[in-house]
Amino acid sequence: MTPHNIIRFIFWILLAIILVISLMPAGEAPTIFADDKLNHMLAFFTLSLMARVIWPRAQAQTLFIMLMAFGGGIELLQLSLGFGRVADWIDFGADILATGLGIAAGAVFNSIFRKRSVAE
Repeated sequence: MTPHNIIRFIFWILLAIILVISLMPAGEAPTIFADDKLNHMLAFFTLSLMARVIWPRAQAQTLFIMLMAFGGGIELLQLSLGFGRVADWIDFGADILATGLGIAAGAVFNSIFRKRSVAE
């Protein structure tokens, strides 16, 4: 298994984990930070950074829209499923900000990696 395939596998696992945690009852969901917005930002920054590294030729706007659809979908599911979760559009705003930053960081990573590959 190549490093690229490992990162792709981890991306899909992380995406599934984020979905499951997002739909768990609020009191049972594991967190890293005490502030919910920071947890959202960590999740979506990581997803978008990985997506940009995995699919370097994809348009940034396409990745952004797909991850925003995922984040918005989570908020809509929280609104409709009633597992003690509340849809919060400020959470969605944190997702948007973190996704933009993650895609930019991924582009920088790809640029550096591409320059190193050409130099070697």
